[in-house]
Amino acid sequence: MNGTLRIEQSYAPALAEILRENLRFCRYHATHRRFIPLASLPKIDATFSVAPRRAKGIGVDQAGRGGASAIGRKIERIVREWRRSVAAKAFSWADTVIGETAPFIGGRAGDVLLLAGETWSRHDFSVLRLVRQRCGMRIAAVCQDVIPAKHPQFFAADGFAERFAGYADFLINDVDLIIAISEQTKQDVLDLARGRGALHADVQTIKLGHDIGAPAPVNRPPSLAGLEPGKFVLSVSTIQSRKNFELIYHLWQRLCAEQFPGLPKLVIAGRPGFGSTDLLWQISHDPVVRDRVTVRHDLSDEALSWLYRECAFTLYPSFYEGFGLPVVESLAHGKFCIASNTPALVEAGQGLVRHIDPLDFAAWRAAVVELVRSPEVVAEHERQIKMRYRSVSWAQSAQSLVALLRPLLGVQREA
Repeated sequence: MNGTLRIEQSYAPALAEILRENLRFCRYHATHRRFIPLASLPKIDATFSVAPRRAKGIGVDQAGRGGASAIGRKIERIVREWRRSVAAKAFSWADTVIGETAPFIGGRAGDVLLLAGETWSRHDFSVLRLVRQRCGMRIAAVCQDVIPAKHPQFFAADGFAERFAGYADFLINDVDLIIAISEQTKQDVLDLARGRGALHADVQTIKLGHDIGAPAPVNRPPSLAGLEPGKFVLSVSTIQSRKNFELIYHLWQRLCAEQFPGLPKLVIAGRPGFGSTDLLWQISHDPVVRDRVTVRHDLSDEALSWLYRECAFTLYPSFYEGFGLPVVESLAHGKFCIASNTPALVEAGQGLVRHIDPLDFAAWRAAVVELVRSPEVVAEHERQIKMRYRSVSWAQSAQSLVALLRPLLGVQREA
């Protein structure tokens, strides 16, 4: 999972444990331009079932606890038989059987719609405005960053910047609560708002959880064959131009060419993203780094936990971040990290991370060489992490999120 998806998927079960019958899950259906309640929390790549109907709309208790009606099971059978057309079939059924036309089926004044995922490309903002205007619901949005507005050069040119501009206008004008994932992101939102008019929303900051949620297996997973504990350095992130993987690839290329003794393998773990095509081609075809750099895509959480646990240290040279989950995940596993000095990463590092200018190749080389040559330095960093690192679990973060949401619950929409 990328960071955006991990945040959404980590909050969902944690919030369900806290709010219980006061929480339900929904899916935005682009064809019908409305939110459809779900019978239960969907897993990644899982099938969906529509929440059963009750006398007055969709029941929060039924939708939240995941009960599936006979009709829901019938829909699941349709899903299995016609997987590619599941959404159209399931939600056409919802249109005819439930007979609702509101932008949020079952939504009531005083309800809060929490947008915790990739809002900028997944939703129609005009529909979200109707959720507030016609349903009287409040909207809270987890804002992970506004990087496309600050650094559009790191994103695809196929209309992404325009779509994000619409998201920025929506955040500023139509959201009741913006939940920033770092103080830097909060400041970026406020700066963006100053350039676009008055900010309607309250802006609060929350600390994300650091735990991946899956324990590392005792034995090395088959997907990680060829990696020996303590003999590799790890860098985790979606592979895109903003993450600056070119720097560490060129660093390993230089050290390999110099035949640097004892050089550990470099493991890059993440899915390909925008701007990664040329880099991945170079790595896979470069004879100098063939045995010292490996890229792993689509790893399970268990495999990722094993990588964190068994690596020598981690690297994160990103040019800009809204938070930096790989930094805190590294600390949560007791591993020292060298990261760029962008403000959000300094904030996430808790004073336990070495921060370097992402453009300073010589400084990165010197830092890596020191750690490889001096394992006692790594051990001392790990001792400091064990003593001083302040852990935050997703369960604790969800408690903080609920505290931010409670003032909105039950409050009627302003005229």
